Amino acid sequence: MKELVKKLTQGYTDLQLKHFHHLHAHPELSFQEYETSAYIKEHLTGLGIRLQEGIRGTSVAGILEGSVPGPVIAFRADIDALPVQEETDLPYKSATFGVMHACGHDSHTATLLAFAALLAQHRELIKGTVKFIFQSGEEKLPGGAKSLCEDGVMDDVDAIYGLHCSANMALGEIVSNMGADSACVGVYEVTVKGKGGHGSAPQNGVNPVPVACLLASAVNQLLAEKASPLEKAVFTVSYIQGGQYPNIIPSEVTLGGNLRTFNNDLTDSLFKHLNKVCEGICGAYGCTCQVTTTVGYPSTVNTETETLLVRQAAEAMGYVWKTEEPGLGGEDFSYYLLKKPGTFFHVGMADPDLVDQAAPHHNCKFQIDQRGLSIALELELAVYLKAVEAY
Repeated sequence: MKELVKKLTQGYTDLQLKHFHHLHAHPELSFQEYETSAYIKEHLTGLGIRLQEGIRGTSVAGILEGSVPGPVIAFRADIDALPVQEETDLPYKSATFGVMHACGHDSHTATLLAFAALLAQHRELIKGTVKFIFQSGEEKLPGGAKSLCEDGVMDDVDAIYGLHCSANMALGEIVSNMGADSACVGVYEVTVKGKGGHGSAPQNGVNPVPVACLLASAVNQLLAEKASPLEKAVFTVSYIQGGQYPNIIPSEVTLGGNLRTFNNDLTDSLFKHLNKVCEGICGAYGCTCQVTTTVGYPSTVNTETETLLVRQAAEAMGYVWKTEEPGLGGEDFSYYLLKKPGTFFHVGMADPDLVDQAAPHHNCKFQIDQRGLSIALELELAVYLKAVEAY
């Protein structure tokens, strides 16, 4: 398979690089990817790939059917950029002030466009149907994946795969984690309401400041009391705001922060306990409270069969497959995996000699080693061939 994949992909690396340079130079923010969406649609329709109807916003899904029955395999690329002013000397650097592809979504999109072109021109490789999902708004809640799932993009899919470039992993390294790969992200805010007054007569008011301090301490204790010590999670108080003069008792204080865990059920449970703790403490001290909780992206949980398939594809291509301790960042690929089996994997795109010097993702100096693009393209094809072989 290695020889076949390399032979086929070599003819599309120039196209992939052309897409990458164009997309990097013309970044657009989440849910505002109008030109990017039009660019994708133009290239897909030019290849004879049918576009799925009924999709809202700037996301695009292309459908390519083969002549032989088989599964519906989907591949996803996110297309949005970040509100970051680029500070690199790349000849194709962002031409849009204050906006930059600082997380590599341009490399994902360029790779999937090249992969679509390859399969469109080699339909003999297709068994069943391939769906190419170009998703808007990964960087911004509620995430473009959520509305795509609501619009039915996953209804006919048997399995889905997504890759993410990594500027902090060496070329040739592939990471696909069994089980959790990213965290469930939740944010909360509590407004503690008391009765304001003069600092010289606290008995005439209800001071929300010490109550908010008690709540902050209780929130820090929730994980220890309500979650297994084997769980990997953080429950953070990030801010307390209220009052500004030494002789004035404020009428209200606000505190808030974030919760991150790999356990989607634990997020719901901890937020329920948060509500009870806030109501109990505030009630005991004569205050009232308003608790607002928002669950962002669920945890991305890779399925076993599809993750092992990525491993087989990576090793067949001669690359180094490994697992890593997942971080507590969020990723809305999780919504697809709530619907159907699949896996999210990471492709090293850093010069092996410069890994320690690489700028992190979301940084103004972020960039990838372009040699990693061809590896990503090879993997998408190898994964697809393995997927239909296993069907």
